Amino acid sequence: MFGRACALAAVGACLAVGPVAAQHDDHAPPPDAAHAHSHRGPGPHFIDAFFTENAYIERKIRPDVGFATGPEGDRWLGQIEVEFALAPPVSVIVHAPFQQLRPAGGATETGIGDVSVGTKYAIVNDGSRLILSLGSDLDLPTGDETRGLGEGHAALAPFLLAWVPFGPERRFLFQTGAHLDIPLASDETEHVELGTVFSWTSPLGISPIVEGIVLVPFDGGTANWFVAPEMRWEFLEGWETGAAVRIPVAGPATDQEDWRLVVGLIHHFPLPEGGAD
Repeated sequence: MFGRACALAAVGACLAVGPVAAQHDDHAPPPDAAHAHSHRGPGPHFIDAFFTENAYIERKIRPDVGFATGPEGDRWLGQIEVEFALAPPVSVIVHAPFQQLRPAGGATETGIGDVSVGTKYAIVNDGSRLILSLGSDLDLPTGDETRGLGEGHAALAPFLLAWVPFGPERRFLFQTGAHLDIPLASDETEHVELGTVFSWTSPLGISPIVEGIVLVPFDGGTANWFVAPEMRWEFLEGWETGAAVRIPVAGPATDQEDWRLVVGLIHHFPLPEGGAD
């Protein structure tokens, strides 16, 4: 019951930020689209958190690599995310993961994980005040479940995302997202993943980030809670690097990693004319 309440509250927060943001700075000019991803001036900024999907529409390629340890053993992780804006309010997204699992006392398994494809639509696309997006991913069972590389079933993952800049020079940023995982298999349990992100961007293009993640099962089980301190740095215009550590803070110890370290790059490409960022 508590888990469902958390999920409903998060979705409500996504919906509530619209009218709140609309009351603030009604005459703020839109950002210059040619420099939307330059983080060396005043905001608003468009910052990718490592675990919560961004609400804004863009064209990017983002490779990440990471390492995690937990009850199943050690796991090396690699993923390429590609987002391609088809028009100012809509994009398609592909996540392609690759993993190496090293279980304690078992054989090492290496291979592709579960690929996902999806679409994202910005129902509010004001790049100076508020972006509110919805969409859905389709998770494909491309990873081998018997080798620990996949879930063994397809799943739908509808989502709702929000982006709100605030503070002096609009350098602060609040982002949130709710993903509902719906397995396309009758014996699997639905769950929701909730993410909340706060960031600030310095004049040097460095963005410290704090991210909170909650995984809530819909079968009455206990939620898993994580916190992730992160950093992004724009080292060239259109190019960013960064790192994050995700640490569990509450929930069943047998169901979660001990910790996860991720590092990665992002390259942003020009947007179609009229894009919010």
